[in-house]
Amino acid sequence: MGLFDDTVPFKGQKYKDLKNNCIKKGVLFRDPTFPPQGSTLYYSRQAPADIVWKRPGEIVSNPKFFEAGVSSDDFSQGSLGNCWFVAACACLAEDSKLWKKIVPDHTEQEWNEKNKYAGIFHFKFWRCGEWVDVVIDDYLPTRNGRLIYTHSKTRNEFWSALLEKAYAKLAGDYESLVGGNAKDALVDMTGGVGERVDLNDYQSAEQKKELFRILKQSKENHSLIGASIAATGNDMEAELSCGLVKGHAYSVTAVKKIKLGTGFFAIFARDYLLMVRCRNPWGGTEWKGAWSDGSEEWKKVSDGQKKELGLTFDDNGEFWMSYEDFCHYFTNLDICHMFNMSIFSFRKTWRENKIKGYWRQPDRCGGCGNHSSFLNNPQYIFDVLEDEDEVMISLEQKDKRVEKGKDNFTIGFTVLKTDINRKYRMHDRLERMSSGPFVLSRSVFNRVTLKKGRYLIIPSTFDPHQIGEFVLRMYASNNMNLIELLHDEPMPGSCCGFTRNRTKIAATQITLVKADGLEAQDGDKNADPYCVVKYEGRKIENHHKENTINPEWNDRVTLYRKKPYEDIIIEVWNHNIFKDEIMGFATIPMERPQQYTGGNIIKRYELYVKGKQGLERKPGGIWLKVLHTDNMALV
Repeated sequence: MGLFDDTVPFKGQKYKDLKNNCIKKGVLFRDPTFPPQGSTLYYSRQAPADIVWKRPGEIVSNPKFFEAGVSSDDFSQGSLGNCWFVAACACLAEDSKLWKKIVPDHTEQEWNEKNKYAGIFHFKFWRCGEWVDVVIDDYLPTRNGRLIYTHSKTRNEFWSALLEKAYAKLAGDYESLVGGNAKDALVDMTGGVGERVDLNDYQSAEQKKELFRILKQSKENHSLIGASIAATGNDMEAELSCGLVKGHAYSVTAVKKIKLGTGFFAIFARDYLLMVRCRNPWGGTEWKGAWSDGSEEWKKVSDGQKKELGLTFDDNGEFWMSYEDFCHYFTNLDICHMFNMSIFSFRKTWRENKIKGYWRQPDRCGGCGNHSSFLNNPQYIFDVLEDEDEVMISLEQKDKRVEKGKDNFTIGFTVLKTDINRKYRMHDRLERMSSGPFVLSRSVFNRVTLKKGRYLIIPSTFDPHQIGEFVLRMYASNNMNLIELLHDEPMPGSCCGFTRNRTKIAATQITLVKADGLEAQDGDKNADPYCVVKYEGRKIENHHKENTINPEWNDRVTLYRKKPYEDIIIEVWNHNIFKDEIMGFATIPMERPQQYTGGNIIKRYELYVKGKQGLERKPGGIWLKVLHTDNMALV
């Protein structure tokens, strides 16, 4: 569920050691790193004088960590503008596997004699590639004897208030939780992958159908979803006539496709209704339109379907609405994807590749593709092994919320085609497969459909010279072998502590552009051609193109060479199920390698095979671009 399994103690505080020490001394824990005082509440102003810090036992006579289990009702927003966090928690509460991850030792944190209450609690959060364990004391801010921030509807239940305090400690103070994206909180509490969806990008019927598929599939995969209506400063928290509140974060608790009709006739009903269930973390204010609580529309749904949907009409802030109305009113979605990576599953499984990286001075923070320094960024290669595959990509920077007054960078990533044998850093740009969007956000997410081959991904800030830390995560049907490119060219080896001379002294770059008029070796008068590049006892093979005698590859290889005057052979083969057949070969003569210094000239080479009388001409030719240089840092 997260990037790494190990958990790091936040600020070096180890929960068990601190609790045992308190029990031994017979005292209640008071956190010196997050004390019950004004600076823990606000960083920009003084705290109100009427706020009193109290432990749960000073607020009620019988405090409980959990009361009657865990539910979304455990989270009601107080006077802090952190509905994004509360909505995320409400989503989290509905999945026991998820909330048990963030609440470690949940039974041992309950108030009872066995657990030896010591005024200390702890929670786990996922932060930019690692799980951190946050320790807190249980002093909570109150006014007139009541909690002023997040609280449960059950007055003696305190796990939600304590969870909020731990999250505030991670951010630096409570004020730093004002304003945010639900997806960031969801990621922090699950280790999932966050995606921000602008519903304006889904206007057509086909696009809306695709979005419903994404939402329904996401809920089936136990992903968490939040929804909101964009607002400006003037209409923030303004209630619309339909009952929805602008700028407010709602949690999406269900996405369903139901048949209309009742009883026996429902089986044969052709009309389906697309429905979405939402929850207002404030409670009370709900949707008032069609399919709202107790509306006439519910008479079209059978009692069995109502039971299956878990339909109740009460004032808990949860409501149903049609998918059409949902798309009409809401403007943004926050999805926390929980990718299924189990090999023992009937659902689609994903393979995760992840890596932690840094934008550093002087040559690893080059900015986006608009800048000449773009290639001076961290570079990573990955392979797509399917003929075509959808690749999910997430880039997340280390949150700057704790750095008061500093904004996150505008970040994004660019996917480029690269050499099929690329091992060293790229110094030029090949075909761009995907770029952006670059967003002023803690994380960006994109879906990219790619053909089989090797690719280069460059995560970057929009502007150059910005220094920071990030985590890159990628998901596809197969392992992608994500590797960082560290060196500009082959490095000299060493022996017994001494550096040897560089063994490779030149580089030759060959683009396998296309072939034409090849021999039709298959029964359907076609072929499945591919190339094999041979040099200095080595060979490199590209992917075949199906059913064509005029293939276009546009694949490039970069050869680092010990013997620059030795010829290079390009063989063209026909891919078959049982045994491949050669279609011919071409020779790149390298007795004068300096003739290949342009690199942009496409030249056609005729194909031959070895026969009894020497070389025999074969049908067709292959088109190549060749660049040779002894400056290997250029290729």
